[in-house]
Amino acid sequence: MSAKPKGRKARKPTQASAPSSFSPYEVDMTATAEAVYTELHRKAKEAENQGNYSSTHITTFEMIRDAVKRLIPNDPINKSHALRGDLSNIFRLRKGRLRICWIASSKMRRVCILLISESLRKEGDSNDPYVVFQNMIDSGTFDSLFADFGVRMARLRNPTLAPSTKPH
Repeated sequence: MSAKPKGRKARKPTQASAPSSFSPYEVDMTATAEAVYTELHRKAKEAENQGNYSSTHITTFEMIRDAVKRLIPNDPINKSHALRGDLSNIFRLRKGRLRICWIASSKMRRVCILLISESLRKEGDSNDPYVVFQNMIDSGTFDSLFADFGVRMARLRNPTLAPSTKPH
């Protein structure tokens, strides 16, 4: 009678990097997202020039830069980043109060970052980043991008309906 080994089973080795034929998606930004990115970069550089390397501006910008340059382009359509409901087909990354929302096209291998927000998330508040984002969508701000990327929205908006009478 042989004894079973104690402890965890050995894991199969995982592939450390993607195949060499893999290339990250190209990343574009809306003017709004680019303005936030540029302002955060400016604040980080200012803190760096003052020798304040522990500044939250530097930390925040490094998180955003990592997301924009590495995380999002390498796996933009990961379902763990997908929003639901009215915002389905849009993806988001969140870290603390930071929110980055984007759309992606696997055919074009492109990503467009629609929104970068540092606003506090408070459901129901008019400054909630998702309320602001939904208002931008409802106003038609991103319609041409959605068409270019082939992104379908969960429901059609109808600007003539009052908010309380919109279909659920």
